[in-house]
Amino acid sequence: MTKIGANIKKIRTTKGLSQQAFADLFELTRGNISSYEENRAEPRIETVAQIANYFSIPLDQFIGENLSIHAILKYNGDKLIEDENHIINLQLRQVPFMNDAIYMKCCYQELSFNDWNSFPKLTLPEVNNRNLFALGVNSNIPHHESLPLYQMGDVLIFEEVTQQNIHLCQHKTGLFVAEREIMIGQYEMKDEKIYLVLNDFKKERFDFKLAQKFWKLFATYRHEQ
Repeated sequence: MTKIGANIKKIRTTKGLSQQAFADLFELTRGNISSYEENRAEPRIETVAQIANYFSIPLDQFIGENLSIHAILKYNGDKLIEDENHIINLQLRQVPFMNDAIYMKCCYQELSFNDWNSFPKLTLPEVNNRNLFALGVNSNIPHHESLPLYQMGDVLIFEEVTQQNIHLCQHKTGLFVAEREIMIGQYEMKDEKIYLVLNDFKKERFDFKLAQKFWKLFATYRHEQ
């Protein structure tokens, strides 16, 4: 889970802003801010970047760290950074995005499920140097029964499994992508081997040699009605 909601509340209180006043800065509603602060929803990626930019707080810290009052006050905030586009380009990245239309093209073999270069791109905050992949929630994608109840319009962000994060995979949601196959499963260890399990009949054994086939859920962006 990101630290966005807690940091919005910390920034708001540190700056002496009501929820309504904070919302007005970014064309949001007081209800939006309340939902973010209570972790009932997360803002859109564009809004996250806008808030961090407005208060001159690095995106990676705004998203992943619990900001202290001292940290908030040390930034030269309360203004838009003059070279806004340059800063955004440094701190955002383009990630392959499989939406419903792309999923259907892959199902009809007009594209491969791992044809990354042909996919549209989603702009996401630059939070690490691992490969990322964005997947629009689609109930037709084979998925493990333990997967949370996501809604159409939600976006799941996966990071490639590497030696640096493999230890975090146990019992976590994962993604397997091959040329003609995609599935969302759960990582399980058995006999000192790691598997991405879909159900009792289908599982894939993890192998570091299979580049960009195994992914771990990294973040979820909820669609607001």
